[in-house]
Amino acid sequence: MAQSYDAIIIGAGPAGLTAAIYLGRAGQKCVVLEKDFVGGYTAKIAHIENYPGYESINGMDLTKTMAKQAETFGALIQYPVEVVNLDLQHQMKRIRTREEDYEAPVVIIAIGVARKKLEIPGASDFLGKGVSYCATCDGAFFRGKTVAVIGAEDEAAEEALHLAELAEKVILIPHKKPSIVESLEARLMAKPQIEIHPVAQIKEIIGEDVVTGLTIIQEEQESTLKVDGAFIAMGSTPISSLIQNAGGGVDDRGILVVDRNQRTNIDGMYAAGDCTGGGMQIVCAAGEGAVAGMRAAAYLRKIKGTRQPAP
Repeated sequence: MAQSYDAIIIGAGPAGLTAAIYLGRAGQKCVVLEKDFVGGYTAKIAHIENYPGYESINGMDLTKTMAKQAETFGALIQYPVEVVNLDLQHQMKRIRTREEDYEAPVVIIAIGVARKKLEIPGASDFLGKGVSYCATCDGAFFRGKTVAVIGAEDEAAEEALHLAELAEKVILIPHKKPSIVESLEARLMAKPQIEIHPVAQIKEIIGEDVVTGLTIIQEEQESTLKVDGAFIAMGSTPISSLIQNAGGGVDDRGILVVDRNQRTNIDGMYAAGDCTGGGMQIVCAAGEGAVAGMRAAAYLRKIKGTRQPAP
């Protein structure tokens, strides 16, 4: 038998947690289902300097506070819970996980995006053996060593800055023309242990039991760069295929389409955060989560007032 709630939120990042806070404050019973860990990608960020109210805070502390606040207002947060099927075409929507079934008239999608994988020889073979997609998670293993960060945007800069506090040397290797905000670029330049490499193609990650280097191509010349680890930070890609298969509307990028009230094309389904392709910032995700939570609460009040009693 399915567990019944007023609202099911899929994703426990800033968008999902904020939506849970607003639904809880409105007196609605909600459950938050998270595939990995509370906080999502935000929990991995070492230094956040642009979230209002905090001069500086790490992502783990910020999202722990959000989760605690959501729980204070009655939200149930469950993780790790993987959603495997969605039935969204009825007023009472059903969400199936590997362990349980859930049902609710409202579903809020806040699944974020997935990190882009580096599809070259060695990238998957050495995953967990020198290759990582999370400096906050794995940086401590490279204390006093030389590591490479592969990426050309703000995410890569953030990873390099975090690793600079641990590793002896960090080589930031852009895979395309860099596009990093000036404030982050200035911080990179101020760290003597960070070397910014010219744009290069990463051909292969090499090693034996663990990573020992990278084969790179720069200006048609191939060379080997000795490193003890490689952190991949090449951006993100939508992860909305499960929702799309259930009838959720997406654009040509695979981004969930919402209106100004965070409503999707399915009555009673809302979406918020990076999966909607908004500002891709924590404060934007939280703002969208607040709107989704408020609009969902209003929708629930409406249908509860008009729902026919069971025969």
